[in-house]
Amino acid sequence: MNKRSARSAALAFLASTAIGIAGCGNPSAGPSPAPSASNDIVRTGDGVRLGSGWWPVEFHNGLTFRWVTNDAEVTACPDANNRTLAMMIEPGPGVRSKPFTLHVLGNHGDSETSVVKAGQYVKVTVNQNAPAETFVLHADSPNIPTPRDPRHVLNFRARSIILGSSAGDCKNEIVYDASPLAVGKNWYPYETFNGQSFRWVDNDAQVTLTAAQPRPFVLEAEVEPGPSLGGAPLAIAVRNASGKTIVQSAPVKGRNYVSLRIPAQPKGTVLALAVNSKNVKVANDKRTLNFRVFGLKIKP
Repeated sequence: MNKRSARSAALAFLASTAIGIAGCGNPSAGPSPAPSASNDIVRTGDGVRLGSGWWPVEFHNGLTFRWVTNDAEVTACPDANNRTLAMMIEPGPGVRSKPFTLHVLGNHGDSETSVVKAGQYVKVTVNQNAPAETFVLHADSPNIPTPRDPRHVLNFRARSIILGSSAGDCKNEIVYDASPLAVGKNWYPYETFNGQSFRWVDNDAQVTLTAAQPRPFVLEAEVEPGPSLGGAPLAIAVRNASGKTIVQSAPVKGRNYVSLRIPAQPKGTVLALAVNSKNVKVANDKRTLNFRVFGLKIKP
C-alpha cells in the first residue's frame, strides 16, 4: 500500500471513532465547524474561519445561522483592502430576545463593544500590523435557559460573518491567526485530507513562544486522538524544557478543543505537547499517530 493509501486508512479509522455534537453538550468544547462553505454563515475564500464556541449550522424558514451560548471564536485573515469584520448578530432567548451588550475581543488588542439589536451588523477592524486576528464574542447575559432545548442557553445567533477579503483562506499552517507561536520539532508535516488541514504527532511536539507572555495565558489546541492510542482517550500534557509538566488536559474523546492555562513565560520558551500512549502500530504506515492538531492559538 502506498503512502496515500496508508494515510487514508488512518483517517478512515478516525472518521469511524470521532464523536461530534448535534445540539447538546458544551459548545466551547465541541468539534470544529466544517470548513467555510456556501451553506454556512461564512463564505468560501472570504478569509474567515470559525473556532470554538459555535453550535452546528442550522437552516430554518430560509435562514442560515449558528447559535452561541457564549465566547464563540472567529478568525479573520484580511487582505490589504478589507480589514473590517462584519457580523450579523441577533439576540436569543438567553438574553430574553432583547438588545444586549456584546464584547468583541481580539488577540492583537483590537476590541469593540456594541449594543446588539436584531438585524444589525457588529463591526470590528482587524489590527493593521497583524496578518490575522482571532476574536472572542462575549455577551453580557442573564443566561436564561431555553426550555426543552438540550443546549440549555442560547444567548445569540450569527446569520452571517463577512470580511470581503480576496486573500482567500487563513494561512496554511496549524497556527493561522498570527498568535506568537512557532511550530518546532517533533511534528509530522502539515497535510490536507478531505478538506481538513492538520499535523500528526507521535509525541513531544514542540512549540516556541515568539513573544513574551507577561501574564498567565491560555494555549488552545483543536485536537483529535489517533489510532496509535489504541482507543484510549487523549490527554495532553504541556511540558517545559526540563520535562516538567506545567498543565495537563482532561481526557478528550473525538475531535475537540483543549484549553491549557500556562503561567507567564519569556520570549523563546519552548513548550512540548506530550501524551502517555501505547504507541500502537498503524497498519501500512511507519508513523506513530497518537494525535493530530488542526489549530493552535493563544486565546484573546
